[in-house]
Amino acid sequence: MVVQNYYNPKDYKLLIENNFSEIWFQFLYFEIMRSRDCVKFMHNNPNSYLILQVISWHHGLVLLSEHKNQDRKNFVKKWEASNKSKTNSDKKLTYSLVSELTSLSVETIRRHVKKLIDEGWVSYTKKQGISYKPNIGNSKKMTENLNPKEIERFIQLLSYIDKIKSRHET
Repeated sequence: MVVQNYYNPKDYKLLIENNFSEIWFQFLYFEIMRSRDCVKFMHNNPNSYLILQVISWHHGLVLLSEHKNQDRKNFVKKWEASNKSKTNSDKKLTYSLVSELTSLSVETIRRHVKKLIDEGWVSYTKKQGISYKPNIGNSKKMTENLNPKEIERFIQLLSYIDKIKSRHET
């Protein structure tokens, strides 16, 4: 693996400030296209997408704390296998925390979590809170259909930023 020379935060701040319009609108395009893909993925329901995104993020943090940094192939294996096992996390995801992170009401969170349970995405108990527990089909859809699109869009964004960066380094 080749280790690149990464910018420090001050360098990135300067790069963005000096190239704001180019970088920011590419970032916004990334966000818009990713959000569109994710909303479609969740049957055109933006709230379900936003809630599942928070639940997935929490799940990813739990897996990362248990397994440290891994390449995509191994992380996906852990991600897909985790629907069969309990995580050791003491960091419970509650309706109120999801509400705080999404700015949606607790009642909206409850309704959508119920739908996500019915659709085979998550589970909920008072003791463990909301847990990402997709059925095998949903897990495969996320890791084999949605995630590769996200990665490709992210690569495009980073490549665009690298082009701008290289203009300034020469």
